[in-house]
Amino acid sequence: MNSNFENSISIIKNNNPALYSKIKDSKKNDNINVINSGSGDKIPIFELQNKKIFIHSKFDPYKEASRFIAEVDPSNFDLFIVFGFGFAYHIEELVKKISLDSILLVVEKEAGIIQSAISYRDLTNLLRDNRIKILVDPDEDKLSESLKGKSSRRVSFLTHRGSFQIDPEYYSNLRKIIKSYLSTKEVNIATLSKFEKTWTSNIARNVREFISLPGANIFYNKFKNIPAIVTGAGPSLTKSLDFIKENQNKSLIICVDTSYLILRRHGIMPHFCVTVDPQLINARYFEGDVKGRTVFIADPTVHPSVFRLIKGRIASVGMAFEMMKWIEDIAGRKGELAYGGSVMTNAYDFAKRTGASPVVLVGQDLAFTGGLAHARGSYLDEQIHLRVTRFFNAHMQNRFQLTALPKIKIKAIRSGDVHTNQKLMIFLNWFEKRNDPDLINASYDGAFIKGVKHVLTEDINFNTINNDFFKFIDELYNKSDEDFCEVEAIKISLLNRCRLMINDLDSLLEILKRAVSLSLELIDQTKKEHKDSKLDYILKKLSEADQAIESKNTLRDMIGFTVQRVIHTITEGYEIDDGDKHLSKEALVAKKSHFLYKGILEGSEFNMKILKKMISLLEP
Repeated sequence: MNSNFENSISIIKNNNPALYSKIKDSKKNDNINVINSGSGDKIPIFELQNKKIFIHSKFDPYKEASRFIAEVDPSNFDLFIVFGFGFAYHIEELVKKISLDSILLVVEKEAGIIQSAISYRDLTNLLRDNRIKILVDPDEDKLSESLKGKSSRRVSFLTHRGSFQIDPEYYSNLRKIIKSYLSTKEVNIATLSKFEKTWTSNIARNVREFISLPGANIFYNKFKNIPAIVTGAGPSLTKSLDFIKENQNKSLIICVDTSYLILRRHGIMPHFCVTVDPQLINARYFEGDVKGRTVFIADPTVHPSVFRLIKGRIASVGMAFEMMKWIEDIAGRKGELAYGGSVMTNAYDFAKRTGASPVVLVGQDLAFTGGLAHARGSYLDEQIHLRVTRFFNAHMQNRFQLTALPKIKIKAIRSGDVHTNQKLMIFLNWFEKRNDPDLINASYDGAFIKGVKHVLTEDINFNTINNDFFKFIDELYNKSDEDFCEVEAIKISLLNRCRLMINDLDSLLEILKRAVSLSLELIDQTKKEHKDSKLDYILKKLSEADQAIESKNTLRDMIGFTVQRVIHTITEGYEIDDGDKHLSKEALVAKKSHFLYKGILEGSEFNMKILKKMISLLEP
């Protein structure tokens, strides 16, 4: 072992144990050879299928690195994600230009490359730099851990050309995963900001329906080894309607709210329809419907209009949010359902919980197939035409939807490439992670989902004999009605719990108002050059407030959910206001403390309204 390696591996062992293990366990890669460049600097050559790949310039790697980094303006970013370590010439150049509070995450596929780099080059200064984090062939959990708290940073993706040539697919996929992770965090905060109060409010307004409806779990494990066709409302759905119609007596037909009326208009009666979205527009998917035999599987967070507009039987799924689990504890379990951000993820999970196998997806485009956002005839498609004006025609309306987020080109099922966006990529990644051998994507076209079996509808032949699935569904539903006769007792128990929680909230609100005021004083204290004795008093009182908040066991989950956006904002490193970046660490902590107490106070005041609303709906 040479001194370069010994010195570097010692630093890595202390600073990055995971990287140390990867290098230590790495076997010598015979495909990597090291030569002198024209400038005399060491460079690696990777031999791949009788082809030599120069990972750095064979003439002058320093000059090449300088040109590469010159294309980046480091002042616009504070998180740099570099794909490919190589012999680190480009990383050394980048480190010279980034600010002291920037983060540099380097992802390398081959541990052998790093092993060679620290053997032939003195990289000790680079490895001691706390701004740099190096990952070797990380799994998604390791990526998630490394990116936690960095969603708010201004990110620059840099792909080292020489490293990329070794395995273009690997680095392209890694980039997609990281972008998806960062975008998911953004979506989480935006979604919580937009919907956290809507979800809670809808649950309160739907409480009577929730306690009186049977649970979706009455259908769980009742259709073992029966095929299920799960229908989305992607643009290609219209190409699959004949397939659905031909198999409606050989398989369970499970649709989502967006595709429900399309199926009805084409003479198809779905066995189940899943609806979960809290917005009013989703209730309108059922306008003009006439009563059929479909059972609607509804989330308790849906807009209350859903229960008025649905013409048919409804079963409810359980509470997905811990804050409202206490309602289900009293009313009885309704059945869990997995959530992946799209109603199709819920519909797929419902199909799996019924015991159905295989589960066949159609209309699951996850892309703008043919330049469309939704299937022809869906409510959302019709809305485009209703909004047409002389200056904003249907084509322009559709184009607006397609360009609301940047386009991403990915492999398509039939048409070569297809455009999607980051939001749809989140749902695509969710399905990729299922690793379900019984999942088939038979969508006519759209995004190709890796790890999922793709089969043309004409090649699918269900061996099931014709069945009257509705007869069995009716029996299950009617039996649940007979077994469920405790609604009045449940109402009384819920009323008592609501009143108890209101009493706890009354005492807590005064404590929180005082904590908000004290946290403002704490901010002022951090701005003083010389702290006075009042600081100890403030910290003591805030500690007492914390203990009081933690002691309210009946309220913990409700309050916790209604401040998820606040907690997410803090833990993901988001600035609360413009200019926070220049605050001292003490001032920033004090400001985040105030932000948190204020969020808990607002959440508690909101919960007081919610509980009073529930009482008004439950009282005789």
